[in-house]
Amino acid sequence: MDKKIIKGKKPMPKFATYKEEAKFWDTHSPLDYGTWKEAKLTVAKKLHHILGVRLDAETIDELDKKGQEIGVGASTLARMWIMEKLKSLEKNNSNINSSEQSSKRAVLHKISK
Repeated sequence: MDKKIIKGKKPMPKFATYKEEAKFWDTHSPLDYGTWKEAKLTVAKKLHHILGVRLDAETIDELDKKGQEIGVGASTLARMWIMEKLKSLEKNNSNINSSEQSSKRAVLHKISK
């Protein structure tokens, strides 16, 4: 794919604050400013399976509300939380295994004396 370069008509403005910048871009098109290159988007990991989870309406509404607060959909938020919990359990499990191994070494050390 050839990368197209889109040239804007005006130089990119400078802003003192993010609030000032946000207000500006609410009323202006970025294509009128600066130089833009066509970007190639690659997806890091394809999701191949769907897991259907039954939840009551109240729980789904709460999940949707929390997701909107951070700018993601309910299913994305649920997936994020599941992944975080799995990583946490994996980390805790590896800590327990390390602790068990240390205990076993200490017992073996005492036995060998």
